[in-house]
Amino acid sequence: MTFKFTQSLFMLGLLAQGAVAQSKYLAIVGAHIETGDGKVIEKGTVLIFEGRISAVGTSVSVPGGIDVIDGKGLFVYPGFIDAYSTQGLKLPDPPAAGTPPDARNTAPATMWHNNKRGIRADVVAAKCLDLADRMKESYPMGVTTALVTSGSGSIRGISSVVDYVGAGNVLLPNAAGELALRGGGGGGGGYPGTLFGVTALTRQILIDAKAYAQDPNARKDQNLENLKPLVTGQIPALFTADSAREIVRAYRMADEFGFKLILNGGREAYRELGLVSEKKTPVILSLDVADAPSKTMDKGDDATPQAVLNERYDVWLEHSLNPKKLNEAGIPLAFSLGSGFADYLKGVRKLVGAGLPHDAALKAMTSGAASILGVAETVGTIAPGKLANLVIMTADFVDEKSTVQTVVVEGTRTDLKKGGAK
Repeated sequence: MTFKFTQSLFMLGLLAQGAVAQSKYLAIVGAHIETGDGKVIEKGTVLIFEGRISAVGTSVSVPGGIDVIDGKGLFVYPGFIDAYSTQGLKLPDPPAAGTPPDARNTAPATMWHNNKRGIRADVVAAKCLDLADRMKESYPMGVTTALVTSGSGSIRGISSVVDYVGAGNVLLPNAAGELALRGGGGGGGGYPGTLFGVTALTRQILIDAKAYAQDPNARKDQNLENLKPLVTGQIPALFTADSAREIVRAYRMADEFGFKLILNGGREAYRELGLVSEKKTPVILSLDVADAPSKTMDKGDDATPQAVLNERYDVWLEHSLNPKKLNEAGIPLAFSLGSGFADYLKGVRKLVGAGLPHDAALKAMTSGAASILGVAETVGTIAPGKLANLVIMTADFVDEKSTVQTVVVEGTRTDLKKGGAK
């Protein structure tokens, strides 16, 4: 009863901001429609029935007396997908490490199993949803669907794919197991405090999880239970890795444990293009795209030397061309907001400005992302039978003056005005 009451208040809040409750029928008529799989329909119609797309085309029959959006001059796309978000979750407290053994006086024969620093296998994102602010922040960017994950520690738990509607509709609870080999492990002091230690502890936990999965008589351990889909190959490993060295480490661990790999970040994937291309590894690129650094030297004795400025610019230029090079190599791409500080559309426009083709960018926002995340049968394109997730914009998404006018998520329509929700 409490959940239903809270959800009702939440929906009333959305209605006050411009949302229109889901109706049985909704039609968008006479719009420029890009379906997400390369098809373009001019002066087309999308018919929605009970939260799903019923028909799309130029000769769709629209029933009388239903809610109709005049699409003249508007651009309609599949709902954009944020392929990696650490927002919208209320995480449980990190596991307590307990009292460490006195290594000064004893030499334990086995590892200290109470040391769980940076080990967040307890997190299943679908069970930690807290999306109260996500619609307000995401709809003006056209984002309707996201992979949500903890983004904390070295073993970061199980990520989930959700639609931003109501309290959140989980499309895929076990989408991927997130990993990251980064020094420190997250939270508190002590071991592991170095990259070497993080790698050792991460490997030990994964080895334990494989042994647990193979032993039908193993004592119940919920953390290891949560890792079973990952170590048995049922779900991919979502590996956060930006530098070329991190990417190589990710591949080595994937080979050791038999993971199907998805790279998250991949800022220097172009430096390992042969490896990434050979494996056809999907890459989720951050949309927190930096502006070009200045090459103009300031005046004064403490001014940054010109050689340093030139080097910074050259590195920025290399990074900015990364998406273009990955696309040319046939690497599947998706985009992410990450920690939530980026602007989805602004970031995409920067990538297109750096040479990523328009159609490749749209695919990475829609059908390509859906395929990478394992939800292509449900979302990602405008096609009969798919969930009615749509973005209606005033112009092409690459146009800096284009804004999101209306968002439809699973048939629920939210009208926006310039700058946000009404």
